[in-house]
Amino acid sequence: MIKYVYPKFDGIDLFFFRIGGSGLGNLLFPFFRALVYAKNYNLKIISPTFRSIKLGPYLRNEKQKRSYNYDYNKSIRGLHRLFLLIFFSKAEEIKLESKILIFKSFGDGFNSLYGFEDYLKEQLSSLLDTKINFEDFKESICCHIRLGDFKSPENNVINNNTRITISWYIQVINKLREKEPLKVFIFTDGKKNELSDILKLENCNVESSSEPIIDILKLSSSKYFIGSFSSFSMWASFFSSGDCIWHEEAFNKNDFPLNSNNYILKNRELLKV
Repeated sequence: MIKYVYPKFDGIDLFFFRIGGSGLGNLLFPFFRALVYAKNYNLKIISPTFRSIKLGPYLRNEKQKRSYNYDYNKSIRGLHRLFLLIFFSKAEEIKLESKILIFKSFGDGFNSLYGFEDYLKEQLSSLLDTKINFEDFKESICCHIRLGDFKSPENNVINNNTRITISWYIQVINKLREKEPLKVFIFTDGKKNELSDILKLENCNVESSSEPIIDILKLSSSKYFIGSFSSFSMWASFFSSGDCIWHEEAFNKNDFPLNSNNYILKNRELLKV
């Protein structure tokens, strides 16, 4: 009989920390699916291994080192967690003969999470030690520009792990500012020299921090959110009540969260999807 759920993250899991593995955006899929399942069936949650060590962000000199030093307080931790994972964690996801139900990877994406946005946002916020004021972002344009380990597009084709050009973000910002001169906040892992063109825009500043959860919550608080081709951006959209704008080619290739107001930029016009 199932008593526990466990969101199992990828990488080499050494119980107390992981070596390598996915970024936060991808980790949130098994974490949130486990939380929703536990809520629906009144099960206990075994804390996932958020803490990790990754060499890539250090080698690329990224601001965010992606170590994710989080601790989910509403879960089983410590020696109790270690005992359960050693002696009972033998089942794969949705296999019912074990005491522990394991959630891994993307599963059904956002499908099982719709209707739980407020609950999941609250649980995500609980991983933080401090409270953040999001008022400054409610009347703004927030952009997530993913560069870092993403590659430049070939022949202007946008695929997974592909950068969207800075000129596209500038085009969208200028289009939005035809209506009202909103302030722009940039959230990025890119370097200043890579962002020089967009930072020339009036009232446009880099806001990204070393705390990715805070950045997701800030992005989701904005009036207009302009996303990159990354799961990090998709979570900001999932929690957003503002207008979420995507590159047309990226949007048409992915299972984007469609509970928010989603737009694509096409022929220099903003069209409702």
